Amino acid sequence: MEAGAALFDRQHNEITRYLAQSSAAGKVRAYRHDGGNRLPWPTDKHRNLVMAGDTAVELGNPKDASVSFLYWLEDPGPLQSGRISVVGPDIAEADGGRLPFGKVVIIGGAGFDAENRFDRYREMALMACDLHLKGYMVRAASHYGREWGRVSREALCSGFSFSVLGGAIIDQYMQLDYVRAVEVMFVTADRGDVLALRETAGEIGAIIGAMNKMAEEMSFDCDACEYAPVCDDVSELRAMRRALQKKEAASHA
Repeated sequence: MEAGAALFDRQHNEITRYLAQSSAAGKVRAYRHDGGNRLPWPTDKHRNLVMAGDTAVELGNPKDASVSFLYWLEDPGPLQSGRISVVGPDIAEADGGRLPFGKVVIIGGAGFDAENRFDRYREMALMACDLHLKGYMVRAASHYGREWGRVSREALCSGFSFSVLGGAIIDQYMQLDYVRAVEVMFVTADRGDVLALRETAGEIGAIIGAMNKMAEEMSFDCDACEYAPVCDDVSELRAMRRALQKKEAASHA
């Protein structure tokens, strides 16, 4: 990462270029969500089970490409809050009832520092499991990995789309007091378009992995750590390491 760059600046630049190139190729449609123009959609954690026989569209089936990740910017300035970008067909346009699936959630926040960064990440990551929309089921997911979802026939007939899904995701994260902006990008154009996100997903996953190891294992043996090259390149991780070491030393004083 370039000297002085913030945590995910380089990866965000890659996503920005990806979206610009896709737009130039005529693959992108954009929706604007401001919280007041959303299609009301029922939410109930007991009503979003979608069985195979009730499925109209599968997103990211294991036979297809799938990439899903979240990252944040500690300055919301570069984001257009409420923007939902769809690279490829929307859900109702799925050919054969299946689409490759890429999902990128970008959060712009305020007040991040070395001491709260990991706790905030964990809170944001857990919120991904709390989205319960009737007729939409995430069958399998892993942070910074794949996501496999199903949309029911009833939901599709009622107008479920990426505008609805993206708006619900934006509303969910905007509830956090340190979040100032949220953008969502969905990619369904083809397998290659989805797989083009994997390198960026891997870079973000490595940074998150380093954070996890430091915060949960309280491991600071850099010579023996597989994430040492990542920490060497990312100043925020080094600052987090120093803060955690200081905290650990104080607890043993």
